Amino acid sequence: MEYAYQYEQGPIRPPSEAQSLLLRVTRNCTWNRCHFCTLYKGDAFSVRSVEEIKQDIDGMKATGYYEDCRSAFLQDANSIVLQPAKMAEILRYLKEKFPSIDRITTYGRADTLSRISVEDYKILKEAGLNRIHSGYESGSDRVLNLIQKGTTKEQEIEAGLRIREAGIQLSVYFMPGVGGRELSVENYRETADVMNRINPDYIRIRTFVPKAESGMQKLIDEGGFTECTDLEKALELKHFIEELHSCHSRIVSDHIINLLENVKGTLPEDKGKILAIFDELEGLSPENQRSYQIARRIGLVRGIQDMKRLNEEQMKKVGELQRTAENYGFEEFLRELLRRYI
Repeated sequence: MEYAYQYEQGPIRPPSEAQSLLLRVTRNCTWNRCHFCTLYKGDAFSVRSVEEIKQDIDGMKATGYYEDCRSAFLQDANSIVLQPAKMAEILRYLKEKFPSIDRITTYGRADTLSRISVEDYKILKEAGLNRIHSGYESGSDRVLNLIQKGTTKEQEIEAGLRIREAGIQLSVYFMPGVGGRELSVENYRETADVMNRINPDYIRIRTFVPKAESGMQKLIDEGGFTECTDLEKALELKHFIEELHSCHSRIVSDHIINLLENVKGTLPEDKGKILAIFDELEGLSPENQRSYQIARRIGLVRGIQDMKRLNEEQMKKVGELQRTAENYGFEEFLRELLRRYI
């Protein structure tokens, strides 16, 4: 059989899957109503057939490009919704065609994940599914309702406990700032409570940034939501980490929208080191805090210590942008810089 080397790929994957084979199992999102997301708006959800997916796997195999690939990610937003027997068939076929792959991951919504039995998770694990990414965003029911997430705190806990019992790695996402100033404390405390109960393998940080055409931006424009400042979101993350008392999770801040990308480590042993990074930020003068924020938002640095490595030309650029930001409106200017990355 001849292949035209054509296969589908969806629009998104976690940063940690940058080197992964991307296999589109479903199209778009089963929910597609979250106020902070605009990715799939206007697109209907659909499930691809097993045969269609196998043809894509065959097409990828024929290219020869993925022969040494060690990981695969199943797209799109909630592919775990596929019937376990069908998913297992796909996983086994993928492993058969690409025996070098030793990690297969997928996204899953908490409401869907909470309805899958431990036994079915074990079937998926045996077939090759190693890790599930889930955007919890918040553990507060009030925040979840505000952002139209379509899930509950109880579903998050149930999903996490079942996945962990089955022996599949769980990577969950927390969104500092998504509750606004009004629900900031509740956002970090309730989310920390969820993490303490389920002890996920990874806690990944995705700072809230309102997209221009999103439901959250509409709430802001109408006065129903007070957005936290860039620094307030970072300190909300600090307080969240302080509340993690019974986790052995790996904290990962692997996205440019996070003010401090070097916030990473394993709990509890690295907790003091992680919190010291926030102390360093708070210890800067307001002027130096703003310089760091600008440098970070244009991609020059990952952490505060990186500021020492900037050359004269780079510092001049930071200074020019800082003056522009002060005239434009500092938080609004930062928001526009951040929107390039979401």
